[in-house]
Amino acid sequence: MFTKFSLSAPARKTTVLALAVTLSASLGIAAVTKPRPADAATTAVPSYAMGIAGAPFTIENPGGCNATLGAGGNLVEGGRTIEGRCQGAGLSPQITGSDPRALTFRTNKDYVVPGTLRDRTELATKWELPFHTDVWVGFDIRIPSATDDVTGSGAYVLQLWQCQANPIGGVRIQSGAGNGHNLQFVRRGEDPNTNYDISMATTNVGTNDEWHSFVIRYHVAPYHEGAAKGRITVFHKRVGATTVENRVVDREEYFGYATRVRCEDNSFKNEFKIKFGMYKDYQPGATFRSDFRNVRIGDSKEAVQPYNRG
Repeated sequence: MFTKFSLSAPARKTTVLALAVTLSASLGIAAVTKPRPADAATTAVPSYAMGIAGAPFTIENPGGCNATLGAGGNLVEGGRTIEGRCQGAGLSPQITGSDPRALTFRTNKDYVVPGTLRDRTELATKWELPFHTDVWVGFDIRIPSATDDVTGSGAYVLQLWQCQANPIGGVRIQSGAGNGHNLQFVRRGEDPNTNYDISMATTNVGTNDEWHSFVIRYHVAPYHEGAAKGRITVFHKRVGATTVENRVVDREEYFGYATRVRCEDNSFKNEFKIKFGMYKDYQPGATFRSDFRNVRIGDSKEAVQPYNRG
């Protein structure tokens, strides 16, 4: 004999949801990000200021910089510590020059260890920069004239990381002979209609040890069929030039990962961090260097641009 019973509408909804979650877990269905509703409130963007001209800053424990993030080579500035990381031929982040000083990232050309896959010398924010929100990044950069040409997949000087697998966006030195002073703006994601190996734009930063300013808007939105795209906008201006800034690229684009299976070691996140410095394929016998100053992250162009801030 069976007792007949019924569920109220809310109870039915809760039960169906619980069954769906149980089924998803049992079948190993990958969790996915959810596209943000068009009317959702904007998430607050944390502010960062690193290597600011005229400000005091130091590198903490440079000798301890290794593959463990934060073990050494950390930037201490404005009461905040930005964690450093070194690997392969990458030397600890350094402070060079004077009035203003610069954050310098370089590799040791005499480092030779068979089996090395990556060289890195970099500083990284926390995992706290939001998807579906305008995150603005501004910085001055110089690629010194003595920097060698890149072989392989290119040398990133700035990266967006959501997972421990591949960056979802960034700025890299173009690979190939004679391209060592070209910066490319790239992104990565899961849109089946996009070839993510092709850069969106390329800009030359000169071979005369010039400083160049960039302001970039990243609005991360992973691919969902029918969902709104994100956006990447890049502005460029040569430091000291009288010309106005140039808009390098302004494009709607899906980028970032929506499915957990794309993330190594289940490192799936709906937020990202930014790294800057040098990250590249191992290339023994070559010297690579990037200099940064006035690195800012914030919620508006005016808050981060290295120029016209008054």
